[in-house]
Amino acid sequence: MLKIKHLVPRPLIFKVFLLILLTKGAYGQEKLIRTLTPDQFIIQYAGSIGYFSLGAGYNFFKDKSTLSFHYGHVPENKGGTLNIAAIKFDYKPFSIVINDKITFLPVNPVFFLSYTFGKDFGLRFNRDQYAKGYYFWSPALREHLGLNSEVRLLGDKSSKIKSVSIYAEANTNDLYMISWYENRTTTPIYEIFHLGFGVKLNF
Repeated sequence: MLKIKHLVPRPLIFKVFLLILLTKGAYGQEKLIRTLTPDQFIIQYAGSIGYFSLGAGYNFFKDKSTLSFHYGHVPENKGGTLNIAAIKFDYKPFSIVINDKITFLPVNPVFFLSYTFGKDFGLRFNRDQYAKGYYFWSPALREHLGLNSEVRLLGDKSSKIKSVSIYAEANTNDLYMISWYENRTTTPIYEIFHLGFGVKLNF
């Protein structure tokens, strides 16, 4: 019987195959890292997610919207100790270019959910203490609506930090809105809003 010899040694075939797998794996890992790397880093004072909070955000729809994740803390001497996590979505409908270094984003709607951690907080009230449906809201989970205004200062395009944003935000939550509605003849609506101020480093 005629035997056909391999034109390429088997060890070499294995090495080439292994190299292809490693190269594809490295490319996939690099792509995953780029995807998971935030587009911005956020520091915020007050604003319903802690006395101070830190966050990271991702831009979508050509930077028209941002999805960000925050973790805030309220120290004991400020009403805590409380730890708060939040997921925030904002939309930037339009911007005003002041000059080649400054852009103003005047009206940006905001929606976010916050969750307060602690022994006195939970998704539901204690069923042993309160009948089902006695309180319809969650002690820990809050839904917030708000508006912010942002001034973006453009930096050097060659720098890792492309711009720095300074913003102010006013927001309220579901319980405050219900309380205001039931007492709207005596409570001015501005009293249910909390202010927050922050800085964003945009990459």
